[in-house]
Amino acid sequence: MNKKIIAIAAVIVVIVFGVSIWMLNSSSLDDLIEEASQCQSYQLVSNMEMLENDELKSYQVTSTFARIDDQDFYKVELYDKSLNQSQVIVRNDEGVFVLTPSLNQAFQFQSDWPNNSPKPYIYQSLITFLSENKPEKTKDGYLVQGEMTYENDERVKSQEVKFDKDLKPVYVSVFDQDGTEVIKVEVTSFELNASMKKDDFSQKNIAEATKSAYTDSVSASLPLYPVSLMGSVLENEKVSEIDDEINHILKFTGDKSFTIVEKTSKENEDLEIENIDAQMIDMIGGVAFEKDQQMTYISSGVVCSLYSNDLTQQEKLAVLSSMQSSQVK
Repeated sequence: MNKKIIAIAAVIVVIVFGVSIWMLNSSSLDDLIEEASQCQSYQLVSNMEMLENDELKSYQVTSTFARIDDQDFYKVELYDKSLNQSQVIVRNDEGVFVLTPSLNQAFQFQSDWPNNSPKPYIYQSLITFLSENKPEKTKDGYLVQGEMTYENDERVKSQEVKFDKDLKPVYVSVFDQDGTEVIKVEVTSFELNASMKKDDFSQKNIAEATKSAYTDSVSASLPLYPVSLMGSVLENEKVSEIDDEINHILKFTGDKSFTIVEKTSKENEDLEIENIDAQMIDMIGGVAFEKDQQMTYISSGVVCSLYSNDLTQQEKLAVLSSMQSSQVK
């Protein structure tokens, strides 16, 4: 009888100990998540690779955030390594701006960016994903996997995020329905509570600070050609120049015909801001907006407009996001 009592007591001790450890770890993680969600500022630098129609696009992404006077300020710089061009998206107390530094040009939107859909380079998105799924405790941190959808990328079905023991992000892997990795973000540095001020998020200050780094226009790489053709073929292409603006015009014909106009212009002396009265379509590697039958896509220093009566919005996005610097035969 005594042996049975001792055995039962031992089992109870093991269970209580295990539950205590689990509760301690769970409580500790909850505290870390709460602390991370309340952070006042950060800067996250990463290398991002995106698979688009069998082409691997590489970016360096710098994401900066600060909560100032109870408002959230964001700045994301997407540097396209193949084109040596940068695009900056900034949210401040005036709105959301998409800047093309090489042209000293910006588009202004009224938008909820970047809170309108998850982003693999926005820390708040990663912390929300962690809190909504069941993380696995590892020797050096936490690994979390779960279903995921990105608003304007129908391929995305699941995501995996690795954090270190202090909940600093290590990497993000995004997968399609077949388990193929379509986006990979590897974090190279992450600084919490970095010193920030409003001027760091001023569109004019950002344009001034970055335009000198990208003085070479992307026009030398034009025209770009879409990989996703929706069954159409390139019928003809031409170049026109009006008021110092060079337009590359590509006409595609087929069951779903469309025309693409790629525009570059001389660098503006002062920041030129165009107010866009249309919904901002937020994508991982660029931004688009649509008016009537025209969709405009802004990415890596290039402004592409697509005209079509045949394509749906998702098909237009697929065509424009597949643009690359060499024609696919």
